[in-house]
Amino acid sequence: MASKWKKSRHLLAVSAILMVLLSGCSFSPLPNSTSSPKKEEAVKFNPVTLEWWSSPSIGLVEEEDFRLIVAEYKKVAPYVTLNYSSIPTTGLDEKLNVAIASGSFPDLYVDAVNRLVPLYKRGVTAGLDAYITADYNLPDYMSSAIDLMTIDGKLAMLLMEIRSEVLLVNKDLFLKAGVEQLLPDPRTKTWSRDSFAKAVEAIGKLGNGVYGLGMVAGDIAYDKFVDGYIYSDGDEYTNKDYTQITYNSPGNIKKLEWLVQLTTSPYALPGAAGNKIPNLYELFKQGKVGIMMNDRGDLRREINDGVIPRKFDFMLAHYPTDNGGKSKLFVNGSGIVIKKQQDKTREEEAAKFALWLSSGKSEAVNKLIYQKYAKLPSRKSLQSLVTDEPGKDWAAMPDKAINNPVAMPNYQQIRKVWFNYFQQAMLNNGKMTARDALAGYEKEAQRLLDEGNKALKK
Repeated sequence: MASKWKKSRHLLAVSAILMVLLSGCSFSPLPNSTSSPKKEEAVKFNPVTLEWWSSPSIGLVEEEDFRLIVAEYKKVAPYVTLNYSSIPTTGLDEKLNVAIASGSFPDLYVDAVNRLVPLYKRGVTAGLDAYITADYNLPDYMSSAIDLMTIDGKLAMLLMEIRSEVLLVNKDLFLKAGVEQLLPDPRTKTWSRDSFAKAVEAIGKLGNGVYGLGMVAGDIAYDKFVDGYIYSDGDEYTNKDYTQITYNSPGNIKKLEWLVQLTTSPYALPGAAGNKIPNLYELFKQGKVGIMMNDRGDLRREINDGVIPRKFDFMLAHYPTDNGGKSKLFVNGSGIVIKKQQDKTREEEAAKFALWLSSGKSEAVNKLIYQKYAKLPSRKSLQSLVTDEPGKDWAAMPDKAINNPVAMPNYQQIRKVWFNYFQQAMLNNGKMTARDALAGYEKEAQRLLDEGNKALKK
């Protein structure tokens, strides 16, 4: 009897094993097993504290924003503590340089592409290819976002929002000035330089504190607003491999001359060389400016949120070109990077948070970034979160992207040089001609570019 029982038990065990193998399943540890899940988790997930800095680029500035994200991530990784800091833009570059020099750069950093790319090129931040998982769904990103995220063939950052630098147009002022026929094409959002200049003059002639054009040239960060008029159908900053400054071309000189003439005319807001965005933006909201640059979509966001009433009809538009076709645009965005460090456990945990934050899977994060702050998603699957017409138009506009300038060696220093020159060209007293400004810029920028490329080769 015992012999038969042993044989039966043996056959049952063999049958069970075969069933498991055929079904592709595996045994789970029993509750009293020495390799219980709780013990494995305790060994695998040791407590870790990560430092996280965020600039205002993606909208995260309020304490409640950070608290919400931290609380949501605690549900995913309860063993991770996030020490967060909102870093103001004033003095930001200096703060980053001090942090890098002192070894105190944070584990996680959120900012715009123009700062994230140089950090990767300098070796401060780590590549992310090794941390990407199948469920992260990298192909879900828009192609323009993939282009920005990829540096020298490697995944350098994870973008949460992507945008192009375009123009804001007060359509009501065009109608009031009787020049609605000069508005950008309603379908393509394009127009010619001739139509643009005529509209600026007509609106500027309305008087009573109304101006056809608003320009800002009072800050280094405003270079993209000046340059959008130049590279719209002109030459870009450098060649494709970032070895030669190409901005000082005959065509670009003419475009800068045209812009300076228009900006210093009676039809544009005076004092472009000292103008700052907040002042110009307030005038535009009051219906006092016909055309200005679109700064991060603040008008669209504030109207969507009911912060301000929509007092007039507006549209987004391309920069003007000679033939009225689509302009080349500076495609930008904001995202997250992780610090390159010897402690691979910390680096891996930082990567896990970066993937979670940018995955598009957290409804709370999506509501915060794409609804509260009205950012444009970098993922195709999240485009349905953009429900307003200006937002939809904006998301579809970056057909032609310029060679991303932020990958230029010594990019920040080169920006400062150009600021010193274009600001002088914008002065009402004509302190420097457009030709001299571009020539002076080329000479200094080429030296910085050469130095930067030489340093990268070491």
